[in-house]
Amino acid sequence: MVAGGTVMMRALSEVGAIVHKAALGAGIPVGQADDLARTAVHMAGHREALKPIVDALTEPQEAVDVAWGGDRLVIKAGHAAMTAPIVKDGFATGVRKVRLCRPSHLSLVIAMLAEAGMQVQADGTLIEKIGFATPDPVMGPVDVPAEIWNAFATLAAKTYVPASETSRSGGAGAGLTDNDWANGSVG
Repeated sequence: MVAGGTVMMRALSEVGAIVHKAALGAGIPVGQADDLARTAVHMAGHREALKPIVDALTEPQEAVDVAWGGDRLVIKAGHAAMTAPIVKDGFATGVRKVRLCRPSHLSLVIAMLAEAGMQVQADGTLIEKIGFATPDPVMGPVDVPAEIWNAFATLAAKTYVPASETSRSGGAGAGLTDNDWANGSVG
């Protein structure tokens, strides 16, 4: 037990999988869900809090509005789950400075950039790329607070197929499948 709740040991692959499903459940496109899953694994593996990812997935959806100019990118509007990958892509394509629309997005953006091997420095909502570095590998089980895990699980549940005879006959859930008959576990 820790102050504020239970901590559960999870494999990094579990963290990536639940965050990916949670992102899809939150209505995030697949590519950005992939980015968030990799970032979550990076953050968890480096013992960073996963709350910025929960915050990104639960903040209200907002249309993304960006302005590109030379080596600068300004994020005028958008929620963190969609704008953080834009910042990463901007830096990868030659942008040197980015201005975020909200200071609350900074932790997620910096973590996503670190996972991609980008070194940056931040001053308020201004981020400047200063170089590249190979990210340290992450391994082993990690502690995930129950409230964080439950937030991801709640969003991931939005992707589940409702239980019905039709879904079960198609292989959803713990229903019968062709493999059950083939391996002799039924009959």
